[in-house]
Amino acid sequence: ASPFDKEEAWNRPQVGIAPKTKRNIIISASIVAVLILASAGIWGMKWWQKNAFHQDRVSIYFEGPKEADSTQPSKYLIHYKNDNRVTLRNAEIILSYAENFQPNDNVNLKYLSPTSSRIFIGDVKSMSEGTIELKGIFYAPKDFPVYLHAEINFTPSNGAAQLSMKNQIGVNITAAPVLLSIVAPQNAANGDSVTYVIDYKNLDIRQLTNVQIKAEFPEGFTPKVMEPSPSEGDSIWYLGNLEANQGGKITVQGRIKGNAGDTKDLIVSLGHKGKDDGLVVYSKQELSTHIVSPVLTIKQSLDGKMDDIVSAGETLKYVIEFENTGSIGLRDAIVTAKIDGKILDFARLNVDRGSFDGSNNTITWKASDYPALAVINPKAKGQLKFSVPIQPIIPVLNSSDKNYVVTSMAKIDSPDIPTPVNANKVIGSNQTELRLASKVLFNVKGFYNDSIIKNTGPMPMNSGQETTFTLHWLVSSVSNDITEARVQSFLPTGVRWTGQVFPADEKISYNQRTNQIIWDAGNIGAGTGVLSKPREVAFQVAITPQTNQIGQPIMLLNKSIFTAKDTFVQKEISLENGAKDTQLYEDQTIGAINGKVEK
Repeated sequence: ASPFDKEEAWNRPQVGIAPKTKRNIIISASIVAVLILASAGIWGMKWWQKNAFHQDRVSIYFEGPKEADSTQPSKYLIHYKNDNRVTLRNAEIILSYAENFQPNDNVNLKYLSPTSSRIFIGDVKSMSEGTIELKGIFYAPKDFPVYLHAEINFTPSNGAAQLSMKNQIGVNITAAPVLLSIVAPQNAANGDSVTYVIDYKNLDIRQLTNVQIKAEFPEGFTPKVMEPSPSEGDSIWYLGNLEANQGGKITVQGRIKGNAGDTKDLIVSLGHKGKDDGLVVYSKQELSTHIVSPVLTIKQSLDGKMDDIVSAGETLKYVIEFENTGSIGLRDAIVTAKIDGKILDFARLNVDRGSFDGSNNTITWKASDYPALAVINPKAKGQLKFSVPIQPIIPVLNSSDKNYVVTSMAKIDSPDIPTPVNANKVIGSNQTELRLASKVLFNVKGFYNDSIIKNTGPMPMNSGQETTFTLHWLVSSVSNDITEARVQSFLPTGVRWTGQVFPADEKISYNQRTNQIIWDAGNIGAGTGVLSKPREVAFQVAITPQTNQIGQPIMLLNKSIFTAKDTFVQKEISLENGAKDTQLYEDQTIGAINGKVEK
């Protein structure tokens, strides 16, 4: 064989994989496989962890009636469910609701506020569910919607953040826990006197606590007499606790004003005061009165008066005017005027025709007294008059004798006035109300021999020697409370303010530069000076007469001006008292002679 054959055999390619290479390939493949399996495991773990919990696989919902009677307890089941592969840690349910719902007799329920509570559940295992029971009572008006809200809070075992899910149920109230009714006239004329009657009763077998009634009176209505009196303002009554089947009545009388065609709505609510001082309503009622024009109209006025404020001793001169505004004549009309007021002197009442009945203080005019009342033709008018004086001395016997009012209710009626079907007959009426201004008395007195502040110096006065005097301001208010009472005056130059004041706590001030004295008396109650002593302050002044004043009295105080406000009639009061000199007639030891400088 040729040597070149060996070389050719050496260079010929080898068939198959060398053992060493094969081993390396196997090792590399194993490493890759391990890496792939590890990655797949990590990815699988992450995928499992990621998909082990979804918030929307936690649910909560109510099971229970969607209608409720306020007089009966209600029960609801709250279901919660965990469809995740992880546990829900420290789960709790927060309940929220209007104050019209009150939970009671519930296990593990913790009260948070009048509108919320909490139930602790603990851990909710994977793929598990549970139920809690909620019992309570609704206190709401009929057809009133009340919503119950539930929120489950939890932390997934594979996370750190707290999450929640919510749901709610709406409940319609089919019966209120109380009976509430109101009575009001269906129709009324402008200026008519109307009466509202509010009836209430607890229909529940349980006690209702801290109950109150709130009335929203229509615009144009002015309450005059309320029985019982409101507890707050003119429209809120605190009833306290109402036992089962306990009830009562509120009557409100007043005057209503409006234009023909107006609708006047009265709204009355019964409930208890909530956490924000709002009314949690148990029952609510509304009733309307329509303002209509009567066929026969009547109105009153007072001759010579432009306001509604009167004074003691004044004579009230009433003028009554009537008119037929319809299109047909009206027969046999009768006019009445009922006058009320403790301060009136009925013995001196004067009627132009007509007849007065003292048993009910009513004047009546018929066709026999005033022939024009026999037939009042369309657009025809008429006029009647009477007068009555106010007593010159107002009777004040106790603390309730205050804020006097004089009322006169005039009415006109005829059998021919049409009455609509299912409506009250509207007759012409008109009421006037007059308020008595309080008689306020303001006096200035001076003494040398004073029982309150002791004075010194010669009397009669001597020139060159100082003598002191005590001056008194006194205020009385007969029948009304007065506020912002103040007295101002000035000392003449040469008169010295000593600083002695009684009572010491009265707000009286002296300006040395201007010699002005101001007494801020503030509030003075009705009956002061009648049922009790007048409101009084005393202060001391001193004078040193000069030789040119011998034989003359000396001025101690310039004129005094009193101002205040009558709270009942809302009228400013201003009274003036003249200057005061040393001729103190109220001090019997001085009089006119000893009040002059002697030497």
